[in-house]
Amino acid sequence: MYRATNIRLTRIWLLLFIVGIGGCERRQHLVEQHLLEFGTIIEITMISGDLTRAERLLGEIEARLHGYRKQWHAWEDSDLTRFNNALQQGETVAVPASLVDLIRLSREYYDSSGGFFNPALGKLIAAYGFHGGAADNAAVAAIRRNLPTMRDLQIDGGMARSSNPELQIDLGGIAKGYAVGLIADYLDRSGVENYIVNAGGDMRIAGNRFGRPWRIGIQNPFAPGVVASLQLDGRHSLFTSGNYHRQYWQGGRRMHHIIDPRSGEPSRGQSSATVLDPDPVRADVAATALMIDGMRKPRDLALSLGIDDFLIISDSRAMLASASFADKLDIKVSWPLEIIN
Repeated sequence: MYRATNIRLTRIWLLLFIVGIGGCERRQHLVEQHLLEFGTIIEITMISGDLTRAERLLGEIEARLHGYRKQWHAWEDSDLTRFNNALQQGETVAVPASLVDLIRLSREYYDSSGGFFNPALGKLIAAYGFHGGAADNAAVAAIRRNLPTMRDLQIDGGMARSSNPELQIDLGGIAKGYAVGLIADYLDRSGVENYIVNAGGDMRIAGNRFGRPWRIGIQNPFAPGVVASLQLDGRHSLFTSGNYHRQYWQGGRRMHHIIDPRSGEPSRGQSSATVLDPDPVRADVAATALMIDGMRKPRDLALSLGIDDFLIISDSRAMLASASFADKLDIKVSWPLEIIN
């Protein structure tokens, strides 16, 4: 269901439900809302005893998400695209307030991931056709000859410049986690104890569902359905990065938007990587990094990023999981599983 009808339909459903329970307004209700933002369906689920207040909170969340889009979108007019355009023209430009924290985190995670998390590759991602345009093989080849990194972005006293003309910041590997975290913080401050903020399968979870753990599925990257499920109670962030979201086929090869910063080509070997962590930003970044080289260096990446719980699925349907995460999973498939202690 798309955003154009959601608030009105939700209001009708809530009013009918109140009539149906005949005056038990303080009873706890499961409230759901679907919003289309950042190119994905964002589902807000909360348990509330005040339906009018719940609808007000959902309206505020919608407004906040729309504001984030105007700040961070990678190719529509936004604070980020204007910042990138100034850098492309060789200017020294002030880092917009809306980007300060995200760029700081991006530079820190670039270093801690050993360069596997590299938001400087936005121009290359666009050349591959993932910013809404057609693929440009000549542009891809030119950028790959001078691959930019976050170290090519110099910042001094709040002023930024780039030493690499191919640098263009794309926050797609961190902005979703950052936005989910901000919405979760807003719900926490508003006194909502039990909720899920689900952005296309990447989620922040709090509390429980009427006293029972939330049951969450991990998507099968090869077919409809799930490869595993887990039950979560309390505060968690579960993020998955995969090659099946934004992808197309070229010459018999799957081209997807998760780029290996060493080669400048879409990553190979991994079909999906899932991370469970308290911090949604770290979970988002770690899932991206593990999608690039997780089957070869899972221990190193997990240690460098400070994560304990992860599951990686290879292109050949082999699974690799940390021991702590494997203990939490109810696996639904019979694929080979390697557990890392």
